[in-house]
This record gives sequence, C-alpha cells and structure tokens, in this order.
Amino acid sequence: MRTQWTAMARTATLGILLAQPFILPAAEAPEAARWQKRWVYLSSNLYVNENLPKIEQILRRAAATGYNGVLFTDYKTGFWWKLDSPQRWQANAQRLRQLTRDLKMDLVVCVFPFGYAGSLLWNDPNLAAGMPVKDAPLVARNSALEPEPTAAIRNGSFEEYKGDQAVGFSFQDGPGKMSFIDSQIAKDGKVSIRFENFGRVPDLPNGRVVQEVAVKPWQQYRLRVWMKTEGLTAEEVKVMALVSGDRTLQWQHLKALRGGKEQPIGSVRDLTTDWVEQRVTFNSLDNTAVRIYVGAWGGKAGRIWWDDLRIESVPTLNVLRRERLPLSVVGEDGTRYDEGRDFEPLADPAVGKTPWSGSFETRHEPPAIRLTQDSRIREGQRVLLSCYHPTIVYDDQVNCSLEDPKVFDLCQEEAQKAVEAFAPDGLFMSHDEIRCAGWEPKETEQFKTTGELLAFNIRRCYEIAAQAAPGKPVFVWSDMFDPNHNARANYYLANNTWAGSWEGLDTNVIVMKWGSGKIARPGLEFFAGRGHQQMIAAYYDRDVDVDFKEWSKAAESVPHLIGVMYTTWKNDYSNLEKFARAWWGRPKANTE
Repeated sequence: MRTQWTAMARTATLGILLAQPFILPAAEAPEAARWQKRWVYLSSNLYVNENLPKIEQILRRAAATGYNGVLFTDYKTGFWWKLDSPQRWQANAQRLRQLTRDLKMDLVVCVFPFGYAGSLLWNDPNLAAGMPVKDAPLVARNSALEPEPTAAIRNGSFEEYKGDQAVGFSFQDGPGKMSFIDSQIAKDGKVSIRFENFGRVPDLPNGRVVQEVAVKPWQQYRLRVWMKTEGLTAEEVKVMALVSGDRTLQWQHLKALRGGKEQPIGSVRDLTTDWVEQRVTFNSLDNTAVRIYVGAWGGKAGRIWWDDLRIESVPTLNVLRRERLPLSVVGEDGTRYDEGRDFEPLADPAVGKTPWSGSFETRHEPPAIRLTQDSRIREGQRVLLSCYHPTIVYDDQVNCSLEDPKVFDLCQEEAQKAVEAFAPDGLFMSHDEIRCAGWEPKETEQFKTTGELLAFNIRRCYEIAAQAAPGKPVFVWSDMFDPNHNARANYYLANNTWAGSWEGLDTNVIVMKWGSGKIARPGLEFFAGRGHQQMIAAYYDRDVDVDFKEWSKAAESVPHLIGVMYTTWKNDYSNLEKFARAWWGRPKANTE
C-alpha cells in the first residue's frame, strides 16, 4: 500500500520496468466499452531529461494495448517555476503533453498534495499541519529557557536485571528464550538487551520490551535509543508510543545505515548495521501515561540489540511559526512575556529543510530560547511555553494545514502553473491519507470536526481547480471521503473524526476508488449513491488476475463506473499488458 512509499519515492526516476511490449491484436472487446477511461498511473521527475525516453517507452506500450489516459504526478509540479532551470522542466512537460496527444491519450495531472505535502511545504515549511504543545515547563538558566523534564524511563540502559529479565519493564518477549541481557556487546554501560531466535520459539514471533511511562499532557517528546542489527529479517522494526485503546502516537520510521547513508526502514531483510541512534517524536495529546515499545515484529531471522533508551521534552523541536499558530510564554503567576522584549525571536532554522526543502526530520537539536538583556524573566524562574509542531508519519510524510489562507494561495498558483505547463485534460486533487489534521486554533474554532474541516478544504480546492481549467474534469482519490475507508474516527493522528468530509465533495468531481478490491463494494455504492462518476485504481503491484477478480466482484452492477487505472506505487510496469488483457481484453490501439 501507499504507506510503504514516500512522496519522493512515488516521483522517483523510472527504473524497474521496461519489459518489451507484447502488442495485443486489434479486436474490440465488450469490456472496453464499459471502461471508457483506461489509464496508467505514472510518476516521474521531469527535471531529469533522461526520464523522458523511459516515459515514452511506457506510454507507447500502454497505447498499443488500449490505454487511453495517463494520471501523471511529479513532486515538482508544485514549484517548478521556482527551480534554478524552470525552462528545462517546462520543456519536458510540454514534450510529455505532445507525446500523449500523438498517442491519443488524455493527460490528467495531480495537484494539491495535502496527503503527501512535501511539494506544498517546499514553498513554506511553516505551513505544515500543527499539533499543540500546551504549557511546557521551562526554567531560566544561563540566559536561556531550558525544558524541564516531565517524563523519564527507568533502566533504559538495562543495567538492572534478574537473569535475562530487564528490571523496570512491564513486558519483555521470551526472557532467556529469545531475549537476553548481553554483557559482551553494549553501547552504554556494561550490557545491552539482545533479541534473537525469531521463528524458533513457539508463539513468539515478536521481540519487544515495554515500559509504561508517566507523561504530561500536550507535550512533544523525543524517544532516543541505540540499535544494532545482524542479519535481521522482520516485518517491522519500531519504537512506539501507545495509549489506552491502543492508539498509536508515534508512527515515524526508524533509520539504518545503508550505503553509507541513513535511510528509513520499516520491513527489513537481512539487515546488518552497527550502532545507530534512533530519534523519533510524539505528542502526548491529553494522556498522562504512555506505553513505550521497542522491538521487532514478525521476526524471521537474525539479531537485534537495543541500548540507552531515553525520553526527553523537546517543545521547540521543529517549532512552526506563522500567524495562525500562536506562541506564548507565560509565568506561573499568569504574566505574559513578550517575544522580542523578554526573549529573542524563536525559530528552528532546520524546520522542513533536511535533506531538502519540504522534508522534515527529528534528529537535530531543538533551538534554544534566549533571554534578552532586559528580560523580565529571572534566573531560576519557571515559565510555561505553548506552541505548535508538525508530526512525521512513516518515512517522511508531513501533512499541510487544511485551513490557512496561504495554503490556498499556493494551490491556486500550482493549478495555474500546471495548466500553463501541461495544458492537461483534467486536474486530479491529491487528497489522500491525510494523517494529521484538525489541531490548529482556527480549525478547532471554525469546525466541529476534522471532517467538516476537510469538507471546507475540498470545496475550496475544487473551486480553484475548476477556475484554473474551466470545462475540464476534476478528479480526487476516494479514501478521505469514504466512510468505509479513512473518513472515520481514530485515523492516525487526526483530531476526532473525518466523518462528513464527503459533504464538501461536489458531485461533478469524479472519484478514483482505491484500496483493496475485497472490501471496495460499500465504498463504490456510497459514491454511486451520491451521484459521482467513478474510476477504479486497481493492481498496486499485486497478482493481476486475483486483483481483477476481486474488483470485478465489487464493481458488479455498480452504476456510473467509467474507468480503471493500472496503479503501481513501485514504478513497476512489467504487468502493463497483462492488466490490459484482464480488464478489457483486446481493444484497438489508439491509432484513429
């Protein structure tokens, strides 16, 4: 699923893929008439000239087997005119446009990436969706305000133990069977904890250690731990923060050294890495306690060591500064202290800048709050900080504010520039997998739920798209508007519920239904009942025949279905022809 692929990965250079085309005989099939739109999903980087021949080869194969449309996405669509050489990108966009015309294929372009918002945030990282820090305690020391610790992990270096059981942890998988106190290998102190024998111990596929930690509500915390692996194969390696109801507060992927660089890891295969420190953050929300998990899930082979597990308060890490996200410092007696008068202007120079603009990380040190020479805050005084920060999900996903007027200015500019560059046959609104939203002051003041907020956002975005490309169709991903998919409560780190988001979706918007075909029918019926035309985004690098059977069953007798799309998140086009045979048989090539 898309959770495995970052926004940049989805627009990476096309590399896997280029199997020789098998051109089907030109004979019209009945299914081709039903699937009026037969698209291929294509992501690439038009700033790289070498990508154009690869794109052309894929599209010529597609056209020869009956595809008649392209859904195209490029990370740089949101800011191409600000590149060092915008003419290069625009020239390649025009080459793509001409190619699709020559092949009699529609070209529809993705805009408004609110789910994977790096392209929007490239313009202004401070427009990231903010989560609140409320009354974080700070103490004045040496002309600066330092965070006061509000949480602690006991025995994080595992120096206290009884046999192979680490003291202070509420749960540990298989002490003496798959988890061991290791006195030979350690990063801090004399010992570490080691997990091994994955798959060899009955009913113990996971290797985890867990501790419940008291926390202060509405704080940003950072978890730090050293990790080492040897030939590790596991479904997931994670550092988690869970609360009652098993709600997960920490979704960020860990890092591992590969090819001399630290790269995100989720599922791992035969991973060997020396000690590397993990640093991930979470917001405690309204909770007073969290369960900290460190470990591997679905282990198959190899070993993993952990050492020096810590938790620290980092209220200013990636602090967001914009008009709609206030920052305040207040004394315990209620005195409000002024930025510029009592403390120097605060900003995090690293926010949204690593490794490129619009990309966030949590490994750098938080910016200090410096007191001015004539500050009213005295040495040793305790004050309370309130501010906002973004959150990272999986590899590098950060969402964008759904309400700030500056965001809609960027959307308007992007839509106009996309039309200028491509002269597309339609615009596709990229509202999908929006995993953090609804916490900002104006959002909570104006909207009862996050669903109402998204309804407002999509209504405004549709107006912008329709104005930029009058008379052209506008499309959207289904998931954030489908009550059977993500338009619900308890979706990642969104506030309250996404329910009702669909109320802002104009019935003229064509919905691209995606997800598992096994469970797609309620969603297809929901949008059909609202009067939307729909397309199906199928495949996702799965078995073509199995996927086709599942979607065919789900789509049976559903009205207003007008198309289907070959959808790959891995840029793998090896099944392009097989997909065409399954879905529409042997249509004529686009040579009219």
